[in-house]
Amino acid sequence: MTLRNDATTRELVTWGLLNASRVGILLVLLMPLVVTSSTLFPFIVGKAIYARIMIEVTFGAWVVLVLVAPERRPKRSWILIAFGVWLVASIIAGYAGVSLQRSLWSTYERMQGIVDLAHWAGFVLVAGSVFRSVNDWKWLLSINLGVSLFASILGLGQNFDIFESNLIGTDARIESTLGNATYVGAYTMVNIFVAVALIALSWRQSSSPTPAQDATPAATSRAARRRRRRSSRLQSQTAQFDWIPFARAFWITAIVIELWTLWLTETRGALIGLGAGAVGFAAVYSIWGKIEQIRKASYVIMGLVIAVLLLFILARATSILDPVIEHSTTLSRVATIGPNDLAFKGRVTSITAGLKGYVEKPIFGWGPENYLIAWGKHFDAESGVQERFDQAHNKLVEELTTKGAVGLITYLSIWAAIIWVFVRAVTRREEYEQAFVILVGAALGAFFVQNMFLFDSPVTVLQFAVLVSFFVAEEMRQRQTQLDQAAEHDRPQKSESPGFADKVTGLLASPAGGATIAVIVIVATGVSIFYLNMKPFNAATAIVQTGTPNITWEQRFGFFEESIDEFPALANYPRLLLLSQVSNNFGSLSPEEFSAGLALIEKEGAQGLAEEPENWRLHVALAHFYQVAAQADVSLLDKSKVHVEEADKLAPRTIEVNAIRDEQERLEGIVAGQ
Repeated sequence: MTLRNDATTRELVTWGLLNASRVGILLVLLMPLVVTSSTLFPFIVGKAIYARIMIEVTFGAWVVLVLVAPERRPKRSWILIAFGVWLVASIIAGYAGVSLQRSLWSTYERMQGIVDLAHWAGFVLVAGSVFRSVNDWKWLLSINLGVSLFASILGLGQNFDIFESNLIGTDARIESTLGNATYVGAYTMVNIFVAVALIALSWRQSSSPTPAQDATPAATSRAARRRRRRSSRLQSQTAQFDWIPFARAFWITAIVIELWTLWLTETRGALIGLGAGAVGFAAVYSIWGKIEQIRKASYVIMGLVIAVLLLFILARATSILDPVIEHSTTLSRVATIGPNDLAFKGRVTSITAGLKGYVEKPIFGWGPENYLIAWGKHFDAESGVQERFDQAHNKLVEELTTKGAVGLITYLSIWAAIIWVFVRAVTRREEYEQAFVILVGAALGAFFVQNMFLFDSPVTVLQFAVLVSFFVAEEMRQRQTQLDQAAEHDRPQKSESPGFADKVTGLLASPAGGATIAVIVIVATGVSIFYLNMKPFNAATAIVQTGTPNITWEQRFGFFEESIDEFPALANYPRLLLLSQVSNNFGSLSPEEFSAGLALIEKEGAQGLAEEPENWRLHVALAHFYQVAAQADVSLLDKSKVHVEEADKLAPRTIEVNAIRDEQERLEGIVAGQ
């Protein structure tokens, strides 16, 4: 009786932890809807903090799960190994780079960095191991699609003035709760493919496997029997209530609205990615596809894409399509792609600067999130580009510049592992599941292409992590099938469970052991949430208070100090804001307020440069402040000169450095003439 009770308790605990892990992953999918108006960068900071907290809590539950239930441990995955190696390479690049602090934490504006990447590695590990079956992924992807659909509806409401709120953007292009039209474009692009994939999968319910389909060595394996039992259950459930028409209506509605939203974002990179994904799907299906009707449709897709390309060439070469193009902002933006387009020119200039930076530091690069430093050193204002690039706007160049050849190779190894798993799945899956896998692969391929024109953000990284997790789960399924087949033929296999984990599992069998690990995980998660999430959130909230109208400068300086002290690792952005506010409002400061501001700036400026010695923007801001402050004390020109010279070494041909250099010469000329 005791053994039976122990087994029942273990099953209940396993069930609870498994479902807690699944719910946690699903809650992360809500991140795109998070907007924190109380913080700096409300469309970025809140999303990143929310996702990290959810991932930490979920990861804690998952750790206990795999220790308590050995059967829930992830199988060997080359994708996970490649992801882990990429993370390690990023850490090494951070130590070898120009600012480890920035590599770890990024900035409030981006919220990326090594710490963020580690969280997404945890997400991929957990999601890939707790969502295993195709049915599991049908639900996860449907929820991800539902969130995207809701965000799209909000964006359309913004576009047609149905909704008015600062929480869904105010730009002419659709921003929704993401705050940037390009993010919305990438988000909707991925989910268009996901919706089509789910429709393809739904036809599996109305198609019974033929004897020929099951006439394989695996058909008699335990895995095959499990699949048949699941299919039988699904058919039984369908006989009771046919949910498929309602689900298809939802997926089709999502496709229409997501396409509409994507078009209104006017995001050319996402449109190119959509076309590339469609061509990728058509090409793969024309080679390996098992359903003749879809194979014929794939030829039509390729023909349509070729027709669109021909129309683009025609629009560029002649004026025949001008009347049509003039009535669509999206078409106008697409038609202007080329060397004379400012956005295109800016990206080419950025990529060129990044490649020059790579040549200077080819092995480990400048460090993650330090692209701005490499760009500043090699950018030339004579290019005519006015935009400052802290990201490459090209994922491969970003990896190459910030993490060197090692970073790029390890990043590409993830894609190589995914392609290997993808090909195995495509050649082994049955009809509709095969189409499902190919379409999810097309979504990932489309993401890769659009990322050649964009940079990572919390929402786009979430989509990448979801799609990678899908292929991790697929790889684990393939591995489990191999183990089942080996067991059927009595072939010994190496244990998938490490000895240490088995010993821990034995210890956890006792109530004391289980309680101990639960306490450790809860405490570790709580500490992580407080120090890694709540403190930066509070710091981002404090800095917003500096813009409150009608407060004294003493109060304003207090908010700056509170923000900086609360989370020093992200303090350089508040320091830049401090310098900007004091410089722009210098004339309104009393002598006492100026003295207090000067003391605070000198202290924080020195600390900021100690943490990021090659941050030329900080040198520029300090130089500008001292130039303005020289109105009250001309001796401060000597200090501004020091920062002008340092900035000139770090970013000699940038617009900002040219401006402070010219101003320094002007002010020194005035002083010399007196």
